[in-house]
Amino acid sequence: MDFNHDDNQRMLFDMVDRFLDDKHDLAKRHKLLGDPAAEAALWREMAELGLMGAAFTEDVGGFASSSADAMVIMERFGRHLVTQPYLYTAIIGGRLLTDGLSGDARDAAIAAVIAGEQHLALAAGGAHLLRSPQDTTFTARRDGAGWLIDGRMPVVMNGDRADRFIVAARTSGSFGEVDGVTLFLVDAAIPGLSRRAFRTIDAFGAAELVLERVAVGAENLLGPADGGAPLVETALDHGVVAICNEAIGSMEYLIPATAEYTRTRIQYGAPLAKFQVLQHRMADMYIQTQTAKSMALVAAMSLDGEAAERQRMASAAKAQVARSGKFVGYQAVQLHGGMGVSEELDIGHHYIRLNMIGHLFGDTSYHLRRFGALARSEAA
Repeated sequence: MDFNHDDNQRMLFDMVDRFLDDKHDLAKRHKLLGDPAAEAALWREMAELGLMGAAFTEDVGGFASSSADAMVIMERFGRHLVTQPYLYTAIIGGRLLTDGLSGDARDAAIAAVIAGEQHLALAAGGAHLLRSPQDTTFTARRDGAGWLIDGRMPVVMNGDRADRFIVAARTSGSFGEVDGVTLFLVDAAIPGLSRRAFRTIDAFGAAELVLERVAVGAENLLGPADGGAPLVETALDHGVVAICNEAIGSMEYLIPATAEYTRTRIQYGAPLAKFQVLQHRMADMYIQTQTAKSMALVAAMSLDGEAAERQRMASAAKAQVARSGKFVGYQAVQLHGGMGVSEELDIGHHYIRLNMIGHLFGDTSYHLRRFGALARSEAA
């Protein structure tokens, strides 16, 4: 299997790196987090550069040859600690628009995302770290030709900036059943919708979302009534693979950054890099990163294949990346000493993000169980 990027992906890799080197170092990241106007301007620049379009294949109006192209972008985002909601709008939201809409409605919705004119947020599951749409806290009931939606979700990623929410609401059946979940595309300005914005520990935007008798029409359905859960599962598989590749970018930065620090930090009359036990630690960091990278690349190449293979590879990659990311991040902080957790150094910020990635969309235990269940199902 060829793990190398093709020519277009290498060009994309280099272009994103050059752009972020200029626009998103640690100092500029701190300023962006406190300046919504500057964040919005950066998002528009990213759209003009074609990054949103790279999350969509050419048959739906995008620029990508495959779903793996967006994973290249996510890898570079990990390297530069980007907190822009590309994952939630272009990858997860974009996949739901692609699979859940059709015709002119789909084309218009995707075009708005590609142009950088619209943010999306998925409100599905009991909390943002879980990946089970059948456990949604929202309910919807018929009201004439339309629906009334009620419910609350405490953490909706990108909920602070979203122009439209993709809400998974139970319309039939019981809590925990896969059937009976319907997806609705809900405008943020609709009466009855309220949100409270905040930042997560890794500096991403989020919001508490409350819907009280929010009235939507049949045209707001995304996908079939009572059949929205499989669409969310597919979109979250793409999201899982995306954050796995983001973690690779972060880990691949931490290794040379840590190695350089140990060459310059003098302890007991010698650079830290001279101590064999620390050399072994850095070797282990490299091995863990390469193991995780191979899994993330295989998962990226499986996204457009058979559903069962995509699901298995997404869970296998997530389980490995979560373990490797925690190890590499911890070792980087330890080898930097007190500087590793300072605000002025990016090492601690990478460590926080890697730990969040380990829990996002299902932790290691969840994905090991899922992988085992999928393997048993295929064997049967």
